[in-house]
Amino acid sequence: MRRYLNTIVIGIIFVSVVLGVFLNVKQQNATDTTKLPFDVENNNLFQRWITNLRNKDLTLEADDFKLRESNEIYNTTWMTVSSIDDPAKKIEFEATLNSHRNIKRIVFSPSDRIFVDYRNIDRDNILPNQVRLYGLKEDKIIDARILDCSVRANCYFDRAYFIDNDVFVITEFSRNISKKDTTTPVCTINQVCTYTVKLHLVDLIHNKRDEYESKPFDIILKDWIGFF
Repeated sequence: MRRYLNTIVIGIIFVSVVLGVFLNVKQQNATDTTKLPFDVENNNLFQRWITNLRNKDLTLEADDFKLRESNEIYNTTWMTVSSIDDPAKKIEFEATLNSHRNIKRIVFSPSDRIFVDYRNIDRDNILPNQVRLYGLKEDKIIDARILDCSVRANCYFDRAYFIDNDVFVITEFSRNISKKDTTTPVCTINQVCTYTVKLHLVDLIHNKRDEYESKPFDIILKDWIGFF
C-alpha cells in the first residue's frame, strides 16, 4: 500500500513539474512575441546603433520596441524575377553587384550575393521613400522594392544590416502618424515633431516582415539626418 501511495505521489509531482514547465514556456513565448527577438536585441550592430542614439541624447532600449504588424515582403507589382541560368542575366547580375559595392547606404549580405539599397535618393526607378532588395536566392535573381514609407510622415531610413544571409533589419524614423493620415497638420523636418522608430525585421525565407515600433519622442529631424 505504501509503495502504491509513493508511486501516486511521485506521479503527481512529475505531472506538476511537467505542467509547470509547459505553462512557463507557453507564457514566455506569448510574452516574447511582442518584443524584439533575442538575435536582434543582442546583435552587435543593433547595440552599436542604440549606443549611437544615446550619444545623441536619444535613449531607446530594446524593450521600448513592440510588434506592430506583420506583412509579406514580396509584391509582384514591385518585383522582377529572372533565372541565373540565363547567361545574359548572369552577366547583368554580376555587373549590378559590382556597381553597387562600397556605396554608403547599401549593405551586402554575408554571402555577398544580396544587397539592400536604402539610400534616400531617386535611383534606378526607386523613390527616396523605398528600399530595394537585389540578389540571388537559389537560382533566381530577385529585384524588388520591399519597403516603402510615408513621405507625409517625414520618413527616413537611417540604418540597415544583415543578421544572416536571409534575415536583415531596416530602421526608419518617421512621425507617429498613420500611413494613410491626410488630416494631421504638416510638420517639416526643420520643426520639432513627434517621431517613432520603426524597426523592420525582414525574413526572406518565410517571406515575412515584422514591424516593431518604439516609444514616441520629439526631435528636429534635420539635425539628425547628418548624424545617421
